Amino acid sequence: MEHPVLYLARVTKFLDGLIAEHGHYLFMGFVFLCIAFLIWMLTRHRTRPVHDISVVILPLGHAPRREPEPEPEPVLFRESSDF
Repeated sequence: MEHPVLYLARVTKFLDGLIAEHGHYLFMGFVFLCIAFLIWMLTRHRTRPVHDISVVILPLGHAPRREPEPEPEPVLFRESSDF
């Protein structure tokens, strides 16, 4: 019985050889497959209607500076009715 790493080594050597010899054909096949998938996704009939999605746009960069609110003047004397 062989170690599983040796099986993996055979598979990776096979895939490396396949990509080296036929990589350009594999690439073009995947390109056409992706284009066909995109066309199908964009032109298919939906079973449910598309619902409106609310989007929140977050500002990029620094937040605008706000002027600090003026501090209230301190009360020096209070009347006895305030207690």
